[in-house]
Amino acid sequence: VCCWICIPCQPYQYLHDEFTCADCSFGQWPLANLTGCYDLPEEYIHWEDAWAIGPVTISCLGMMSTLFVIGLFLKHNQTPVVKASGRELSYILLLGVLMCYSMTFIYIAKPSTAVCTLRRLGLGTSFAVCYSALLTKTNRIARIFSGVKDGAQRPRFISPASQVAICGALISCQLVVVVVWMLVEAPGVRKEVSPEKRDVVTLKCNSKDSSMLMSLTYNCILIILCTVYAFKTRKCPENFNEAKFIGFTMYTTCIIWLAFQPIFYVTASDYRVQTTTMCISVSLSGSVVLGCLFAPKIHIILFQPQKNVCTLRVATTRFSVNTGPASSFSQASASNVVPTVCNGREVVDSTTSSL
Repeated sequence: VCCWICIPCQPYQYLHDEFTCADCSFGQWPLANLTGCYDLPEEYIHWEDAWAIGPVTISCLGMMSTLFVIGLFLKHNQTPVVKASGRELSYILLLGVLMCYSMTFIYIAKPSTAVCTLRRLGLGTSFAVCYSALLTKTNRIARIFSGVKDGAQRPRFISPASQVAICGALISCQLVVVVVWMLVEAPGVRKEVSPEKRDVVTLKCNSKDSSMLMSLTYNCILIILCTVYAFKTRKCPENFNEAKFIGFTMYTTCIIWLAFQPIFYVTASDYRVQTTTMCISVSLSGSVVLGCLFAPKIHIILFQPQKNVCTLRVATTRFSVNTGPASSFSQASASNVVPTVCNGREVVDSTTSSL
């Protein structure tokens, strides 16, 4: 007498024959009648998903705000506030902010080779554009005021053209990092199936999370240097106290980045949460620059136009005295200057601020 015991197949198995269960391949699921397997649909964030609506809304508002600031700066391009902020670097910085907001659309889009390439290229580059411009600004302010304290001559490479060239060189370093990354690990897509959830196929870019964070190492260096310079120049009154606002920008940026990295790793198990976190963090980085650095300038332009004026003081004489055993004034040197005053604050060297 034979006793038959029927053992049900696993949810991911089909009937190879009437006696044998066989596993479907990863990315497949058994048919309803268990006679074979079919390919599971690929999952990714769609534009109509709740996970996408929030980041896209924030990004759209940010882009409109950035375009408004750009338009306002162009309209008041010859006014002291815009000139004193360094028009060239300000426009580069606003371009970087616009790129930060646009990254949301690239991360929400369906993964493909082109989209994955843009993700690698755009994320690090958008940050590099922002923080290279800020580092160039703070470095210039630090060198100018260091020279004033030491009684030295005018520092080199502080003209608008030099500042743009320095900023471009800093940005190109990030581009080199991205190109090397693409050569080592070619961009593409992959289908990810978790052993615990074999019925879910997630479409992702083939880059590792660790590789992505490593590509941002250069931006971390820029942020650290910019924060150091912002702290050193926090009391400099030049350009409507711009150094102070840059300091606020960098301190807030550091907090965002310190919070982002652990959250990014913790949410790696759910691509929707991780993508949403990434988009919001990048948009927040752009919003910090827009709010902390440009909002005070916009407030002066729109609501305090009486401060957005330039006057000239009468010629004065400055002395650089080298005290020693000899007469205190024997080595004094005088130079006649006519400093520019904007809103009661003296711009140390107006030629460095596109005035």
